[in-house]
Amino acid sequence: MFCAECGATLNAQDRICSACGARVEPGQVSVPASAPAYRRTGFGVMGITRTVLKALSEGKVIRNSIAIVLQVAAVLILLGGLLALIQILKLSFSLNSATATVGGLVVAICVAAAVFAIAQIYLFRAQSVRELEDSPFTVVPILSILFRATGETYAVLALSLGVGGCIFTWFSGMSLRSLLGGLGDVIPGVPSGGAGFLDGLILLATLAAAAFLVLVLFYAAAELVVVTVDMAINIRKIAKREAS
Repeated sequence: MFCAECGATLNAQDRICSACGARVEPGQVSVPASAPAYRRTGFGVMGITRTVLKALSEGKVIRNSIAIVLQVAAVLILLGGLLALIQILKLSFSLNSATATVGGLVVAICVAAAVFAIAQIYLFRAQSVRELEDSPFTVVPILSILFRATGETYAVLALSLGVGGCIFTWFSGMSLRSLLGGLGDVIPGVPSGGAGFLDGLILLATLAAAAFLVLVLFYAAAELVVVTVDMAINIRKIAKREAS
């Protein structure tokens, strides 16, 4: 169980929180067996209810559920990436020139590498969620990890499309959107652009800058969430000590 004031972990025999000095509330202490039944802790609560709610409050169930969702998402990303890869290959081989086809193959290789890397990110972050320790705050640490995964996902995809799109533009003299089709509208940050040598460089620079910016913003959001919670805990500890 945890302290109602600062969230620190308490033992069953504790009467005062060792972290903030707060007195343990009577509701946190088990009532002697000699007391009337209606005054005993947990009176009227079914065992399964207590088990489920305790597991939810400790966060283990939520952490494991989020980890499973991330693992399933990794599999779905691989399947969706495979479909996108097939579509890109079809469009590449339907192009008029051999150099344009080679450029399309380069884009397909970059997309395949990005999809594999993103799936790895989700599997890694799923393990990170599962390895989180018990805390009075269950969702906040998970949100921090999800923010990081989102920024990493966009950064990898944008950078791979920047490299592949630049080479495709040089080889084919066409815009990357002509190869991606509707996929280019789904991915934010992919400019329509032109089809010259300089346009390829602009595409690469634009997507690289977008990848870096999004990665930094989502990492900052992840750290801000954790820092805010730490500040709240420490402020409550200081206020309680001053009051004592």
